[in-house]
Formats: sequence, C-alpha cells, structure tokens
Amino acid sequence: MRRNKQSGMTTVPTLFMLAIVGFFFTVVFKLAPHYLDNRMVQSAFNQVGESDISGKSDTQIRHTIASFFTINNIRDVDIAKIVIARGDAGTRISLDYEKRFAMFGNVDVVLNFSNQYDSAQ
Repeated sequence: MRRNKQSGMTTVPTLFMLAIVGFFFTVVFKLAPHYLDNRMVQSAFNQVGESDISGKSDTQIRHTIASFFTINNIRDVDIAKIVIARGDAGTRISLDYEKRFAMFGNVDVVLNFSNQYDSAQ
C-alpha cells in the first residue's frame, strides 16, 4: 500500500502571506477613518442644506456646520474654508480640502475631498 504524503504551506509562504495581509489591513485602518470623516462632512452639508438656509446668514450656517462637526468629533476640517455662494436659484455650500499623513516611514498619502450641497437641485 502506498501512503499519500500531505503537504501544506511552509514557513516562508506563510510569512509572506501574513505580510501581504498585514499590509492591506494597515492601509485600510489608516485610510478608513478619513473617508468616514468625509462622509460625516457631506451628511452635515446635507442636513444643514435641507433645513431652511435661505433666511440664515453665512455665519449662522457655518456655526450650524461647526456644531455638527463638534458632535461627530470632526476636528481636522477648517470651518473657515467652507464656501457659501448665494444665487437666484439657491444656495450652494462647498468645501474642498485635503488630508496628508504618513503611511510607512517616508511614504505619505494625500487624500483630496470635495463636498458640496446645492439647494437648487
């Protein structure tokens, strides 16, 4: 009778696989919070925009957005960079910003975000 020899992954391929999985988990865990913050920024714009903003001043709109940011623990976004443009069709709130952080050693990541709410739509 002949015995079947079972074989599996050896130490080197196992370590290589763990390094690849670790790399992807590191990338996901470093990028995901920034994308979640951006979703909160967009939802703040939507919430403020769906309230009656036609009678509010720019300062009141910024204050409402700033309080939403405080409640949701968003600290890296500068409220002063929010652009509020009023026209005949409605009010447009927009914010373009970027996040830059170190990923590994001297490798940096730059994320560009662009959020807007247009009450004319």
